[in-house]
Amino acid sequence: MKSVWFAGVGVVILLGAGAARAADLGVRSQLPAVAGGFSWTGVYIGTHTGVAVGHTRTDNLSPFGGFDAGIPLSYDVYPANIFGGGQLGYNWQSGIYVLGVEGDLGYLGIRDTIRPAPDDMVDVKYGWYGTLTARFGLAYDRLLAYVKGGGAVARITNSAADLDGNGSVDALDATTVNHTKWGWTAGTGFEIAIAPAWSLKSEYLYMDFGKQRSTNLDGDTFEHRNQVHTLKIGLNYRWGGSAPLVARY
Repeated sequence: MKSVWFAGVGVVILLGAGAARAADLGVRSQLPAVAGGFSWTGVYIGTHTGVAVGHTRTDNLSPFGGFDAGIPLSYDVYPANIFGGGQLGYNWQSGIYVLGVEGDLGYLGIRDTIRPAPDDMVDVKYGWYGTLTARFGLAYDRLLAYVKGGGAVARITNSAADLDGNGSVDALDATTVNHTKWGWTAGTGFEIAIAPAWSLKSEYLYMDFGKQRSTNLDGDTFEHRNQVHTLKIGLNYRWGGSAPLVARY
């Protein structure tokens, strides 16, 4: 996740440096120039779809009675699925800089169950999700590169259990926690205008929902840590400023 994040930041910085150098050359030539005939300013609404991959780690905590183990155990679950949703946001552009705020709402629908030997079970399921983020980007006419970050929320169900000899769940050793969990999110992406009001986007987003504990009827405690990576494409329709931006020298 960190490598993707730093790569996105690097692209934004390089784009800004190139645009600034071009502007500097324009000043030295003392020739009037048009900085771009497109503006990203305005309110937009859109839809998105892509692939979501989760990572949940479940641990039995001291005194490690969970999973009937008596020793510390950790299991990792990686649910994956196609997901989708919509977004609503606002951009404000000044020169090459674009500032904005964006909210996403959608359904992840990722779930996975593992039954590691000898007789344990771990399950995770995601329902709806939402994000509210600030965006910072650099625009080169109809191309926008940006980074974003903010808060995230999702409906998550975590389960852990010990299985009986016939493979069924032992009710005394089973635990399920179904909760709306808040966390944080960060990502990076590109957006390109394909028409005055329409644009396509490609975005990577990481969501971290922290840790959640659950206890079974035997009093054993489990800890679940939930994370999600998403890679998506989207389509936006924007209302707002599309007047040419003229550079004055």
